[in-house]
Amino acid sequence: MINKRIKYVLEIISKNTGIKKNLINEKSIMSDFSKWDSIAQVKIIIELENKIKKKISTSKISELDSVKKILLFLKK
Repeated sequence: MINKRIKYVLEIISKNTGIKKNLINEKSIMSDFSKWDSIAQVKIIIELENKIKKKISTSKISELDSVKKILLFLKK
């Protein structure tokens, strides 16, 4: 069963990239999808910042290039 955090992250990525949710999973990385580009990455980060009510540093944005890394970051 998929937990709420994973589901939420997948929905954010899908919404901001235009990639269907069923094509994204915990092992997905930015380079797997041409639609998950730098513009989509910024949109994803902005939505995450609004959710967690905390600013994500510019240096961290480029590191959060996979579903797994985003999930690990959110656990902190």
